[in-house]
Amino acid sequence: MINKIYFMFFFLILLGFNVKAQQQPARLKITGNVKDKTGIAMPSVSVLVQGTKLGVSTDSKGNYTIQVADEKSVLVFSYTGFVSQNRTVGKNWIIDIVLAEDQRGLNEVVVIGYGTQKRGDVISAITSVKGNELQNIPVTNLDAMMQGKAAGVQVVQNSGAPGDEAYLRIRGSGSLFGENRPLYVIDGVPMNNLSAGPGPQSTDGQRVSAQNDINPNDIESVEILKDAAAAAIYGSRGGNGVILITTKKGALGKAKFNFSMYTGAAEVTKRLDLLNGEEYVKLIKEGQANGAQPVDNAIVNTGVNTNWQNEVFRSAPVSNYALSVSGGTDKATYYVSGSYFDQKGTIIGQKFKRLNGRVNFDAKATDNLKIGANINGSHSVNNRRDGGFSNQSILTLALVQNPNNPVYNPDGTYYKDSKGRLNPVLVGNELRFIAETDRYVGNAYGNYTLAKGLQFKSSIGFDHLGITDDRYLSRLVNSGGNASGSLSVYSVMLWVNENTLSYNKTFNKNHKLTALLGQSYQESATRRIGAAGNTNSTDIIEAITGFTNRTEASDYRSRWAIVSYFGRAGYAYKDRFLFEGALRIDGSSRFGLNKQFGYFPSVSGGWKVSNEAFMKKQHTISNLKLRASVGVTGNNEGLGNDFPSLATYNVGANYGTLAGIAPSSLSNIDLSWESTTQTNLGLDFGLFKDRINVVVDAYRKVTNDLIFKLELPFTSGFSRTFGANIGQMKNEGLEFQLNSRNLVGKFTWTTDFNISFNRNKITDLPLTVEGDPKSADFSEGLPNSFNTTSPTSIFRVGESVGSFFGYRNLGVDPATGDFIYEDITGDGVVTTADRQIVGNALPIHTGGITNTFGYKGFDLSVFFYWSYGNDVYNQTRNVLERMSSLNNGNKNVLRRWTPQNTITDVPKAIWGDPAGADGLTNAEVSQRFIEDGSFLRLKNVTLGYVLPAAFQKRMRISNARFYVSGQNLFTVTNYSGYDPEVQNQQFKNSQLGIDWASQPQPRTLMFGFSLGF
Repeated sequence: MINKIYFMFFFLILLGFNVKAQQQPARLKITGNVKDKTGIAMPSVSVLVQGTKLGVSTDSKGNYTIQVADEKSVLVFSYTGFVSQNRTVGKNWIIDIVLAEDQRGLNEVVVIGYGTQKRGDVISAITSVKGNELQNIPVTNLDAMMQGKAAGVQVVQNSGAPGDEAYLRIRGSGSLFGENRPLYVIDGVPMNNLSAGPGPQSTDGQRVSAQNDINPNDIESVEILKDAAAAAIYGSRGGNGVILITTKKGALGKAKFNFSMYTGAAEVTKRLDLLNGEEYVKLIKEGQANGAQPVDNAIVNTGVNTNWQNEVFRSAPVSNYALSVSGGTDKATYYVSGSYFDQKGTIIGQKFKRLNGRVNFDAKATDNLKIGANINGSHSVNNRRDGGFSNQSILTLALVQNPNNPVYNPDGTYYKDSKGRLNPVLVGNELRFIAETDRYVGNAYGNYTLAKGLQFKSSIGFDHLGITDDRYLSRLVNSGGNASGSLSVYSVMLWVNENTLSYNKTFNKNHKLTALLGQSYQESATRRIGAAGNTNSTDIIEAITGFTNRTEASDYRSRWAIVSYFGRAGYAYKDRFLFEGALRIDGSSRFGLNKQFGYFPSVSGGWKVSNEAFMKKQHTISNLKLRASVGVTGNNEGLGNDFPSLATYNVGANYGTLAGIAPSSLSNIDLSWESTTQTNLGLDFGLFKDRINVVVDAYRKVTNDLIFKLELPFTSGFSRTFGANIGQMKNEGLEFQLNSRNLVGKFTWTTDFNISFNRNKITDLPLTVEGDPKSADFSEGLPNSFNTTSPTSIFRVGESVGSFFGYRNLGVDPATGDFIYEDITGDGVVTTADRQIVGNALPIHTGGITNTFGYKGFDLSVFFYWSYGNDVYNQTRNVLERMSSLNNGNKNVLRRWTPQNTITDVPKAIWGDPAGADGLTNAEVSQRFIEDGSFLRLKNVTLGYVLPAAFQKRMRISNARFYVSGQNLFTVTNYSGYDPEVQNQQFKNSQLGIDWASQPQPRTLMFGFSLGF
């Protein structure tokens, strides 16, 4: 099947390239110039002869020359964001044009599911982000680039490590144990999310991003489908929203070349305030004495005072180079691009490189048949390093390291801690952990016009993702022990065939009808082969074959498919009243025999109040539209594996020397997708000829049939099953987006502002004890790390996801130096029954504001992003204030309890932290380490300059812009850690808002330019 896909794709490319351009005879030569209202020449304006395919584009000075058949010919002048003009040639063969900016923007084309609409006709909740807003941002994945650009979209950049995944939610979390990321569709191809089941290796909770392979310079626009009316056409995959990515196409005219680049450096500007060598020795000896441990003569003050943070952080260069060429004739257009991205991480050893290539081709094969193909290929190499609290985490090792230890011995070899603690500089320089990713995404299509307004389109697309993770720990890294290593080869191939019939017709100028019918079949196959081993004779051979003890061999295979039927119909009356309905029917191999098919309908309506007669006499409100919608979408991702409804078996249940298998889960033929019913009310209005545009949306999302872990009686042979639709959750929110053109003319000033409020609540979970509401609670903690108790989160009816669960700390007992915990049951004993919700990771609101200024070729953009009201569990601080082992501490521990300092908020140092009389230790999860994670960040400042048109003409270039830019310039926050914008293990809703020794986002300064010729 894969070979057939590739064959069809390249056949269409070859067919298109053989289409010959045909020119109509021309007799009259027309010349002219195009400017905007301020008198600035407009390059790249399209000039077409109406009713033909003849056309040219204006040059860098706005000039054009075109030949027409006769004086009756009509020229059409158009440019994105401006009102098109038609001009009859007549007797004047010199035609100069002044284009006016499209004040209302209502004719802007918006990409929707399986089609496009004018912005003024959209009656669902869709936010558009233009491609130029995503360029020149020094991050590797698309999600991070969209932060603060759209209301209702929360983006948290979990880590400052290159290639790590960002946390993205559209209108809150819609699932407890399933996937919460949206569906990504690029040029009609649904992209692979990293699939359920075994996948690429993570670094202690941080996954590589599946969106790393997109070149932002190729993006024309990104549409975010937020409500059910917009996303229901994607059915069982639209429950978390849909992100449509449209890449650039070629345009009529001669070849245009564009080259852009930027280069700069990133660095972490903050350091945690840790103990020096003398303070460290005093802390350890005091803790050992309080714990009745013998004196450790190896813990001495050497006077070295190594700043381990400075040793592992570095200034990290970043560069990006992109080149594209586009053009075409009246028969065929093309867009070809390539890019190279090179970024080092701010922790030693990290490095990310990516090479991208793209070809987009469209051709008119006949008068009625249009064909095309798009393909993107990328290859990336990511030198990764462990994060979080892994034993090889460079950042954690640097934080807990003894400051009395040097980095190197006098002979230049790495210093080895006598206590067995790894040298973080050694790990950074010597550990090999390389992830190589190859990805190919493409599609080919044919679009045939059956009659006026009636078109049939067939397409076939694919997304092939291959990741090879190669990890080797030499004997040096393993502290002189046996070398070890692992290798995994992960691949997933998705292909999809879609066929649609669309109809668009206007009757009697008052009635506009649109309709769509479609059928889709999608299949995905996953495979992961893994091997591991240890013990070799030499570190020269860094491969599994060099190990004498091979400890693992695994081969995971999975496949799933989905068949779909969908339709949509729209009606508009006098461009005032708009109605639309959609239905998708999905059948999935993932679900039980009784629930394999699901139905996902939606309806929406709009009223263009500003088009009513009674609005014509007033001049304040230039645009006013009311919207309402309701619909159902589903979620079938993140289910643990691709066959959660089936009974499964594990191998390795051997009987003596005989191979055997054993059941590992029960079947559930009634298992189905999670379904979300969403209601949306919207208001769009523009003031003062659309100098001010506002979009307001209020929504309510109720997710039913949540897939939850159901407790089973032990007589079943299983403790629980991960396959039951038995929960409910809701999200309610308000979104506000504003765009204003504050000043126009020679000096321009625009403002883009958005703010989002979302409230999440779990409304139903299954009881395990009849009549006891708390028996529905589900709590989950991270593994203990570096001698600490790790944070716990809870799902509880009436509360939201992201709730931290623990004891309430009442302070330090002056008599003992131990913590006192609140007895909320009042029974005189503090037990697990006294735990309570002590914080929440979800923000009250998030938002962004961008101000853009322009004057005589100069442009300045200032972008702020914020999050307010979210808590962060600072597990990093927990490790640094534990005082029960050889870990270094922060300066807070200088306030610790001693017989001379009994009134304090920091307990005593004691080796091993034994349990007190109440059975609790000083490390119990409590509100002690919960901090306010609110912040305001100056995300980006860019100052640019466009060279004068006269100079560009002399240099024979069409555009030239130079700029300097700063990313993450400063952050205002009360959070004590490196970075308040943290999210450990972001793909699990049970563990949000935890600072798990997360690598902070760096400040980046860079210079760049773009040239067109």
